[in-house]
Parts: sequence; C-alpha cells; structure tokens
Amino acid sequence: MVNNATEALVGDGLLTVSEAIAFLRLSRSTLYTLMDEGELAYVRIGRARRIPRRALIDLATAHLNGDSSG
Repeated sequence: MVNNATEALVGDGLLTVSEAIAFLRLSRSTLYTLMDEGELAYVRIGRARRIPRRALIDLATAHLNGDSSG
C-alpha cells in the first residue's frame, strides 16, 4: 500500500538517470553511489531506475551551504 508521503514524492514526476545527472550536474557514478547508499530515493521499473524530481530537490537542499534564511 502506498502512503501519502510516497505519493507526494513521485507526484512531481520521475526523471531518468541522464536527466537527474543534468539536473544535479553530477557524474553518473556519483549519482549511482548516492542511490546505492540510500541517500537518493529512486524507483526501479524493470531494469530502469527513475528518480523523483522532489528527491533531487531534497538532496540538494540537504547539502546546501551558506543558507542565510535562518
């Protein structure tokens, strides 16, 4: 059964690995390492991995330095 948090995570859309690499400006190996270490959520559909757009934003936000909002 899918919960509301999961629905919200994938509700913003899923990106391919190539699209996620372009979004974060990371190498392919770094992106796969983040997924394999559980730091970046992903969906496996068959052999393909898809990354929720929201997971990419959350990852970048979690690593944001110099945030002056607080």
